Amino acid sequence: MKTNLLANEFAIEFDDLDLAALDDDALGEVRDLWMRYKVAVFRNQQLTDEALVDFTRRLGPLHIHVRDQYHDEQHPEIMFVSNLQEDGRNLGSLGNGDLRWHTDQSYTAKPVHGTMLYGVEVPADGGATWFCDLAAAYADMPADLRALVDGETASFSGLKPDSTQSAPLRPDQVAKIPPQRHPMVRTHPYLKYKTLYISPNHIMQIGERDLTGTEEILDRLVEWAEQPQYTYRHEWRVNDLVLWDNAAVMHRRDGFPSAQRRFLKRTGFHFPEALGTPA
Repeated sequence: MKTNLLANEFAIEFDDLDLAALDDDALGEVRDLWMRYKVAVFRNQQLTDEALVDFTRRLGPLHIHVRDQYHDEQHPEIMFVSNLQEDGRNLGSLGNGDLRWHTDQSYTAKPVHGTMLYGVEVPADGGATWFCDLAAAYADMPADLRALVDGETASFSGLKPDSTQSAPLRPDQVAKIPPQRHPMVRTHPYLKYKTLYISPNHIMQIGERDLTGTEEILDRLVEWAEQPQYTYRHEWRVNDLVLWDNAAVMHRRDGFPSAQRRFLKRTGFHFPEALGTPA
């Protein structure tokens, strides 16, 4: 199994694996390395939709995104992330603009554990995905910043007014995602280290502060966490599959020219039920 570290003890690349053909021992090794380095990049994959869903299922209970208008019709576990249109409608979510730092499904009671993106078409310019190691950032955090998050909670919402994810939600979708309050420092359910847990694109309130006070703290936390020693910038290649651990990683996206095509397939999986609530 050929691997290569892509950042400072953060993000690992596999370049000789067929994810559709892993035996249980190889899967266990891949899972352990991914959990250790938090982001895994698998090059040169040739995955059918069935193979993508099957690989995701082997890692945990499948996630189905609330924005069902962007699901694959045959496989609702797959969500399209794209700027393309089909028959006059957006084929996928998120368009071509910048996307603020966030942690997937942090606005739900039991956020998704792992997210995967599979690159089918990628733009020649822009569109990079940035990942941030929140565990390392927390471990090095100065006392004044720690004092703002230790023992504190935040309210996470999928409906934040200034969210950079602007696709509208139907009333039935809104009803499925009421705001959730989670600790701003959580313990990883498997590895037991402590990590900062923030999603600037979704946090509406820290403690009892108003939105202005909340944003001021988020700005300070992001300024610390997005330092180069805590981040990895992924430049997409066709047939890349990238997997990350939402318990300890936030991510964002660079914008790209609207005339260039980007089409990714997204899946996710949960922790077991008993481990799903951030604590």
